[in-house]
Amino acid sequence: MYIIFAYLIGSIPTAYLYFKIKNKKDIRNYGSGNSGALNIFRLCSFNAAAIVLLIDLIKSSCIAIIGKNIDISDSVFYIGTMMAVIGHNFPFYLKFKGGRGVAVASGITLITIPIPAISAGITIAIITLILKSPLWGIVIGALVLNALNIIINQSFIIFLWCGSISLIILFTHLSRRRKELIPAIKAIDLKKIGAIE
Repeated sequence: MYIIFAYLIGSIPTAYLYFKIKNKKDIRNYGSGNSGALNIFRLCSFNAAAIVLLIDLIKSSCIAIIGKNIDISDSVFYIGTMMAVIGHNFPFYLKFKGGRGVAVASGITLITIPIPAISAGITIAIITLILKSPLWGIVIGALVLNALNIIINQSFIIFLWCGSISLIILFTHLSRRRKELIPAIKAIDLKKIGAIE
């Protein structure tokens, strides 16, 4: 039940609902095509993006808090929280086209492994500002998250869990922007890769 619950709550499309209510339009037809806080920032405003991000963080944190406080095994918790990210990225409410999962992953890891999660979040913000590339911020932030799990001797299952979430986010981005990303990756054009949202 927890796994289904996590998927369904993770699937609630905050950015889509915000944009639909404010503009009567489908956000997936504009900007990067993602239903997430970053696309809200590009299309609306910083304040709008902050609201969407905060709701997604609360939503995902609640999924993790509930999972920590009910009688389920560790494996069910980890599978369920991964399903929350998958739900955000591939919500059945929106025919399986949603966001990229960064905000949901952040909320879940913030509750489960706070120090690596906060460090990764700070890294994402700094790299994004310096390179003006959210993609490189996310990639380097994910590397920091997974590296810190090794450094502070987290269990192998947590390392595997974080790596799996990182791969889900990477797969989502690659699958949606493959026409632009694959040629840029083949050409090893780091600047072009970073510019693709």
